[in-house]
Amino acid sequence: MKTLLPAIIGLTLLTGAQAAQGDVITDWNQTAIEVMKAANVAGNPWTRSMAMMDVAMSDAVNSVQGRYTRFAATGPMAPKASAEAAAAAAARQTLLQLYPSQKAKIDEAYALSLKSIPEGAARTGGIALGEQIATALYAERLNDATNVPDTYRPVTTPGVWIPTVFPIFPQYATAKGW
Repeated sequence: MKTLLPAIIGLTLLTGAQAAQGDVITDWNQTAIEVMKAANVAGNPWTRSMAMMDVAMSDAVNSVQGRYTRFAATGPMAPKASAEAAAAAAARQTLLQLYPSQKAKIDEAYALSLKSIPEGAARTGGIALGEQIATALYAERLNDATNVPDTYRPVTTPGVWIPTVFPIFPQYATAKGW
C-alpha cells in the first residue's frame, strides 16, 4: 500500500498534465530551420537569416512591451498590439523576403501561430507592426556586405603548402554591424 499510493498520485498528476508548449519565438526558430533546410541553405546565409529574423522578432516584441532596447526599429511603440502576433508577422515577413520559394511552408506556420491569438485590434495591430519592422530591417540589411564573395586566399608561392583553414565568414570583417 505504501508504494501503491505514490504510484497512483504520480499517474494522476501525469494524466492531468498538459504537454509543454513552445512560445512563438522558439516555434519560428524551428520553422526557419525547416525552411532553410528545404531551401538547401548553409553557412553564412543561414546565420544571417536567423539573425535577421530574430532581430525583427525582438524589435517587434520590444515595440509592444518596451522592456529592452530595440536594435533597428525606430517607429513608435505600440503597447496595445499583440506581442505574439507582432513576432509571428515579423518572422513570416522576414522569411518570405529571404526565401519566397518556401511560401507554403512559411504560411502554414504563420496560420498555426495566429490560431491561438484572438481576433481583434491587438492582433491586427501586432501583424501590421511585425510586417513593418521586418520590411524595414530587410531594407536596412540588404546592402550590409555580408553577401560579398569570399576572396580570402593565403599568400604563398606555387608548390608551397601552407597549413591553414579558410576563415569562417570572412565577410563579417567588413560588414555593417548591427
